[in-house]
Amino acid sequence: MATVCKLYRNTPQLIRPNRWTLVTFEQVLSNDLKMATDLSLIRPPVDADFVWFRNLRWAAIELPAGDTRQRQIMSRFIRDPHGIRDDTGADDRLATPGRSWQTVSWAFAGQAGMPVGVEVWHDHTEPWALEHAQFVGETSDY
Repeated sequence: MATVCKLYRNTPQLIRPNRWTLVTFEQVLSNDLKMATDLSLIRPPVDADFVWFRNLRWAAIELPAGDTRQRQIMSRFIRDPHGIRDDTGADDRLATPGRSWQTVSWAFAGQAGMPVGVEVWHDHTEPWALEHAQFVGETSDY
């Protein structure tokens, strides 16, 4: 049987340009073994192989007149974001007209007590709204 922790956000979080930012969430939709921490992290209670998922929706942006530079958005999983800061499962892409989506899964080990989060980055000239986010850690090892 799978053990699942799912965090959810459906209101905008403004992300400043050119800096990695930890995504925060508004709700815990599933919290098997009480893995949710501070509405931003999933903390496995035991060592296990997990499949981690993130789903992100960036708002449409308006470009300054005459600015044709392409914008890049990135996301990654981050282990121990307030300590060791070990990242994995990075994804980068060019922003598209209108909203931009990133849906990523990544299999890596969850270590007992080691919190895992999702960080995002962009290179727009102004803060950019991350409108929606989901973050899931799932394992069948328990």
